[in-house]
Amino acid sequence: MVASENPRSRETLQAVESWIELRKERARDRTGHTSKNRVGNVLRFLGLPYENERQFTRIEEGNSSRWVHFTFESDLSAVEGVKGAPLFGSLAKGTFHIFCLWEDARPDRLRLNPTIRRLAQSGQNAVIILYLNALTDAERQDIRRDSWAQDISAAVLDEILFEFLATADIGAHWFLGNRLRDFLAVALPYTAANPYNPETTGWGARVPREMFYGREELANNVMRMRDGTSILFGGRQLGKTALLRYVEETFSQPAQGQFAWFIDLKDRGYVPTVSPEARKEPSDIFKIIHEQFCSEDILAKGTTDGTPDQIRQDILTAFRNDQQLQVLAMFDESDSFLQSDSVGGSTAVESMRALMNDTFNRFKVVFAGLHNVQRFAGRPNNPFSNLGFNPNRPRRGGIGPLGDHEARQLVEEPCGLLGFRFEPLATDKILSYTNRHPSLIQFFCHELIQTWRNEHPDGKPPFQVGIADVDNVHRMKGIREGISRRFEETFKLDPRYHVISLTMIYFQERPTQKWSVEELREHCRYWCPLTFDRDNLESLELKSLLDELVGLGILAEDASSYRMRSSLIHQMFGSPTEIERTLQDLEAAELLETSTV
Repeated sequence: MVASENPRSRETLQAVESWIELRKERARDRTGHTSKNRVGNVLRFLGLPYENERQFTRIEEGNSSRWVHFTFESDLSAVEGVKGAPLFGSLAKGTFHIFCLWEDARPDRLRLNPTIRRLAQSGQNAVIILYLNALTDAERQDIRRDSWAQDISAAVLDEILFEFLATADIGAHWFLGNRLRDFLAVALPYTAANPYNPETTGWGARVPREMFYGREELANNVMRMRDGTSILFGGRQLGKTALLRYVEETFSQPAQGQFAWFIDLKDRGYVPTVSPEARKEPSDIFKIIHEQFCSEDILAKGTTDGTPDQIRQDILTAFRNDQQLQVLAMFDESDSFLQSDSVGGSTAVESMRALMNDTFNRFKVVFAGLHNVQRFAGRPNNPFSNLGFNPNRPRRGGIGPLGDHEARQLVEEPCGLLGFRFEPLATDKILSYTNRHPSLIQFFCHELIQTWRNEHPDGKPPFQVGIADVDNVHRMKGIREGISRRFEETFKLDPRYHVISLTMIYFQERPTQKWSVEELREHCRYWCPLTFDRDNLESLELKSLLDELVGLGILAEDASSYRMRSSLIHQMFGSPTEIERTLQDLEAAELLETSTV
């Protein structure tokens, strides 16, 4: 096949011709059909799905027609995302701001353009600038300094970069054949882009699909309607909500009759309460499901909103009428609901399991929560064995720290797109400090990028990050407090977690010391004799607690023994004196609870 017959080569040639014609333009036809089509050809070359000029809307034209601003609209699903660059993918929501600057627009106009600055500040929009001239290295550095100083994230394609992309051997070295990625890998180091979100720990946490690492297999398991798991569990800050949001975004295709719903049961009133009249009944969950079906117009709003059986019949009718319909209902914060439902024999869960069967698994429910969800699923005579929970694989559906490979990808791939390169062992240090918790990696790397830029305002890519840079960030009070605060959230789940972990640190003779289940029981009884008494805590339940701490990333299991997963975890609990004081407080709390019973 000759080059001209290759679709990719034709696309490149068309973009080159369009670029040359755009350069020739002055005031003539800059906002008409010709320019839009030529700009579209360049965008298609970069990897954006250009089809026709109707995707463009002229927004503004600069003085003396030196520049023009378009918006370019595309189907979000048609944009091939670039891992590590959410601003130019899913966060753009299908809208890109395109600026064309002609050769009579000096580079300083590019830097000082108030419209570009307003749109590109704080990572608010996907802004791409076609600078129809060549930038010198000094001019490119000026753009980088201004971008870092003013928090501007506009990706600039000048003539040198365009020629480089057009003539490079796509199969060689670091080129992966994804032109959008290749373009961003060169352009983003000169911007203030920072894809890490330090606020990913909130209840409504959303992680863009481009920053979703290491949970793909579990997400695919959840999306399998027939044989995938319906149980997700894990401690706080480990990514349950982010995973469910990712599934919601990935699975949902309403035009094809495919729906995924993220439903926070805590927000819907399923919370522990001392007020019986305010308590939500387990059967009320069918009203929540009914609302979702109505909100998507699957059920008409005038349909029955009555008993669970009536709602169930309405839903079955909807599935009979639409053979393509698939619905994935994901319930986050489901602990309180499951606790309440278990009192009555888990009848609500059983009814939903029956609904799954009756729709031939075109309707599926997923329950996500803390490790209580796993405990409910492990009880005898429960419906969870029919919902993908395998008691022989009790950690299936468990969400813990990322694997080593995935955690490294989350550190190095987004940073690599920004021009950062890590010296040997620097990444290992980050993973040790964050215990491979995805939210902590996001938190840490966000600050690492900001700090490095502040301390190296004249840096030139590639930017080298060493162990000293990582340690410098870890020494920051806000970082250490943030990491400690996230670990404290874990131990609020169950005070016994805290006793076990602190006891192991308090009595250990060496960092790698291993403990059997019964050895741990005896040492924990030193502080909390009643809680860890055999009559109150069976060996099987104690082992379950230890397994849960393994899943939370605090402990590691070696055969039938347990050890602290990392010596750096000790730092999260403070000095030996602080650890002893905390254990004394836990001892006093047990005595107080006993005296009030």
